[in-house]
Amino acid sequence: MTGRSNKPVQPAGLENKDISTKEPKRKVSAVSWIIKVLGGEFLAQSWIIRQMNYLLFLAAIAVVYIANNYYTEDIARNIDRINRSIKELHYEYIQSKSDVMHQSKQSELARKLQSVGLKESVDPVKKIIIPKNELP
Repeated sequence: MTGRSNKPVQPAGLENKDISTKEPKRKVSAVSWIIKVLGGEFLAQSWIIRQMNYLLFLAAIAVVYIANNYYTEDIARNIDRINRSIKELHYEYIQSKSDVMHQSKQSELARKLQSVGLKESVDPVKKIIIPKNELP
């Protein structure tokens, strides 16, 4: 062998000092985490208490977001309902206009007034002219 040891080489001045002062983190299984959440230990931790204002803020934003979504859907339903109503009124307007046009035709008026006893004039219309000096 070459006489070298398997120890890692440390920088100068740190030969006797322990570099790793951190404790190894324990792995938390999903089951133990669920037990902590359901048991209430999760809420008693200091970091969750420090973040409580932020969590409440996020919850408030979520409520506003949901309310805004409901409000928008309600407005969309109202717009659809009003558009359907406008279409129906437009069709009714077209039908009424067609009926009035048909009833106001000269031939239709003559037919209706014939039952009352009025007849259509066969003589042409005469124009009455009054000279300006005879005007009252």
